[in-house]
Amino acid sequence: MKQFIVDVKLTVTNCIRYLPLLGNLISRGLKRKYRRSILGYVWCVLNPLLVMLIMNFVFSHMFSSSITNFPVYLFCGRMMFSFITDATGAMENSILSNGALMRKTRIPYYIFPMSAFCTSVVNFLFSLVAFALVLLFTGTPLSVHVAAFPLVLLEMFAFSFGLGLFLAQANVFIRDVNYLYAVFITGWMYLTPLFYPLTSLPEIMQYLITYFNPACYYVDQSRAIFLYHAWPDGALLLRGAIAAAVFLVLGLVSYGRAKNDLILYV
Repeated sequence: MKQFIVDVKLTVTNCIRYLPLLGNLISRGLKRKYRRSILGYVWCVLNPLLVMLIMNFVFSHMFSSSITNFPVYLFCGRMMFSFITDATGAMENSILSNGALMRKTRIPYYIFPMSAFCTSVVNFLFSLVAFALVLLFTGTPLSVHVAAFPLVLLEMFAFSFGLGLFLAQANVFIRDVNYLYAVFITGWMYLTPLFYPLTSLPEIMQYLITYFNPACYYVDQSRAIFLYHAWPDGALLLRGAIAAAVFLVLGLVSYGRAKNDLILYV
């Protein structure tokens, strides 16, 4: 435990020390993603809107009658779930893709997963602009419960960073992780009620998804805030916080044990 606290303090100190490098890596990631694109960063807003419109067109006829304000229901789910998968997927490949730079310079290797994570956070902030447009066009008002949204984001960010950091170091030693996680994400998406009501599933599935699907914790909390104008359920907040803490510790501990060997495998 003492060594873990020391590693965390060193990580925070190095983050401050290498802040300019982190900024450059984030800028490089954003520029690379939208290189040679005519619309450029507009795609950060346009892409989630177009995906939402397509999914709304496809699934609204199936579920809209049983779901209040289906566009907001859908966008809340897509927005939160997409951040988790985008951030963890980008972090997963961040160390391997920067192997050449790791061999040339002496910098903390977690800078690369962190820059990938921060890039995903920037993209997520742009998606909030698209979400605001959806709220506007559907006539969905905001309430005082929006004040709880930063807490939900904090939980989701901690969960995603921990899972992404674990995947980043695991993918260096076992390259199959990249392929397995891609398959896992597909199953994860369908087992998260993004475009269908949870009540449409058998009771045993409802139970398993409600209690053992971390993505569902953050999706349901965001819907409570924006769709139902209520404070997130206390039990749901607790489950989200526990999942975030568990995966954050898992990521930090696994990286701490593997960091000295990473350079040998990239």
